Amino acid sequence: MKKDTSEDILIKYILGEASPDERATVDAWVASSPANTKKLDDVRVILESSKRLAQVSPLHETEAWEHFKELRSKSTQQAKVVPIPPRTNWLRIAAAIVFLIGGSWIAYSLYGPEKVINIQATNTVRIITLPDSSMVYINKNSSISYTGSYSKRREIKLTGEAFFDVKHNEQVPFSVSVNGITVKDIGTAFNIKSGAASTEVIVESGIVEVRKSSSAVRLNPQDRVTIKPGDKVLKVEKNTELLYNYYTNRVFIANKTPLWQLVDVLNKAYNVNIKIENNAIRNYPMSLTIKQDIALDKILNVLKTSNPEMQVIKTDQGIILK
Repeated sequence: MKKDTSEDILIKYILGEASPDERATVDAWVASSPANTKKLDDVRVILESSKRLAQVSPLHETEAWEHFKELRSKSTQQAKVVPIPPRTNWLRIAAAIVFLIGGSWIAYSLYGPEKVINIQATNTVRIITLPDSSMVYINKNSSISYTGSYSKRREIKLTGEAFFDVKHNEQVPFSVSVNGITVKDIGTAFNIKSGAASTEVIVESGIVEVRKSSSAVRLNPQDRVTIKPGDKVLKVEKNTELLYNYYTNRVFIANKTPLWQLVDVLNKAYNVNIKIENNAIRNYPMSLTIKQDIALDKILNVLKTSNPEMQVIKTDQGIILK
């Protein structure tokens, strides 16, 4: 079937403008092959989509014609067909009048790549609601992304740290991919913190499945798994630490937390540079509950009070604990 001189008759047929002879020719052509039937259906879909997009299309007629031919080559299959004799140059007129130059938009909507949604947090925590009403708290300097077909495939890619409060849906599983690890929701709220040295998953409620390569574990409430790049076996531990969700509830809750871990959180929360230069106090256990809206100086005073031997030194480069 010669493309440019036969599809004009197909379009006239679909629009009800074909003559009796032309209709009979198309009917016979369609009946001769399933591939011909599919091609007619493909052209009908393109025409109907064009009509919906026609009023907002910015393309010129020549561009529309070229986009139509490109779209046609993607939407039809090669097959032996019965030739339809050329009649007119009507297809070029259809490209200008019926399509009203929407070819590129149709090609993109039918065959183009899925749109990727990127959401990034820089200097502040971002709280977003996903299309399924799941909530995500994205910590500073972290980001997530997902495709436009989220309702059919709830797959999130994470860089950095985020807390997920997931709306469970057995028909459409929810999963997060980070550092070669997949965290699959089985109805839950959980926190993921990733970095170059390790990836940590803590479950607050419900159950998640954590998988890396061929290894997988299930985490229940207050379970934690910490995975390093070379780990082949995943080890589940009980989590007694509540400091992980400081950026969601804006409260620092340390329960015999090593000083270095608390300092790491303070650096992120206040955008400062606190360093511990005395290894003897790195693992000093800290227990405190402080709202995040308190001034950093007051928190430093609490640290100093908890360990009278600790020195807090402020420099142009940051804060030193000795």
